[in-house]
Amino acid sequence: MQEALDSATLAAVRLYGEGYSEAEATQLANEMFFGNYQEVAAVSQGNDAITPAAEPPSLHIVYSLAGQQVTATADYAANYQPVFLTRLSFPISRRSSTTYQAGSEACILALSPTADRAFEVAGSSKVDTSNCTITANSRSNEAIYVGGSGSLKAECLYTPGKVSASPYKIDLECDKLYEGTAAALDPFRLKTMPKAGTLAKNNGSGELVPGTYKGLQVKGDVKLQPGDYIIDGGKLSFGSQSVITGEGVTFFLLNGAEVDIHGGSTVTVNAPTSGPWAGFVIVADRNNTASAVINGNSNSNISGIIYMPAAEEVEYSGNGTTSGECVRIIAQEITMTGNSTFKLDCKSELANNEINNLGAVRLVQ
Repeated sequence: MQEALDSATLAAVRLYGEGYSEAEATQLANEMFFGNYQEVAAVSQGNDAITPAAEPPSLHIVYSLAGQQVTATADYAANYQPVFLTRLSFPISRRSSTTYQAGSEACILALSPTADRAFEVAGSSKVDTSNCTITANSRSNEAIYVGGSGSLKAECLYTPGKVSASPYKIDLECDKLYEGTAAALDPFRLKTMPKAGTLAKNNGSGELVPGTYKGLQVKGDVKLQPGDYIIDGGKLSFGSQSVITGEGVTFFLLNGAEVDIHGGSTVTVNAPTSGPWAGFVIVADRNNTASAVINGNSNSNISGIIYMPAAEEVEYSGNGTTSGECVRIIAQEITMTGNSTFKLDCKSELANNEINNLGAVRLVQ
């Protein structure tokens, strides 16, 4: 019984720690426990009887979170009746407690399992993600690539494949880079995408309100009111001399919509801090493979998570400041085309959302 309970709790805490719901984790734990325990009981107990203390039989599991550590504690109770005691049974209870410690936080996650240069520092770009890792899921020998006269500073690098770069181009805070690792999971894979609604009026300048747009071309000085801007096909683009500002804004790219932000525009936009997509500034649906260009100028400040899990490539260039930007990027491939500095301490700006490398599971009771 105890071994079956330990196995079930270990599975549950890992699933829950990797972003699944309590209900999903508990369902897996019950399936594992009763699949293992019933077989053992049938063989070992002979004519003695072990019956659940409650019907229907199930595990009672409590989940708790302290910092980045998840704990799952499971209890199971049964009654044991020896064959020689027909009127007396003995209560049996077992408990198992396990923890899941999330892995190090990543600022960038390239999801492609096969791409060459899934993460690339191009040309003379200088990228600094100090205290934050870069993770590429590709198995390629050039999964992470630093070319030209570019340089990369990071907490650490993780990939199932290889890192291709001259040692002098990489400055890591960890003891070594990690190659041949397990692929990281998309932490937001279970979030529900919004649906397109009634088309909003677009005058292209002045002030824009949240709503659904069939493409959105913004020119001049424009203020975005807080809310969700759903681009239902077409392209989201900002004119070369435009000045765009918005607080509490998320752009959703549906039905193949593209985003093209070139360096001639000044974009100061941050993500909402509440709501189902708090912390996200640009989101593409999970079948939108369109590539994206996101290049603000030195006065731009885009703050939030850029989540484009199916995008074939995201080209990103930060504003070049040394103070750092609260940006996280998830896409199939990610290319850094300019100087960028990423901040680690962005809990409020990102609404406590994190991208983590795979963590460790431990049995504690």
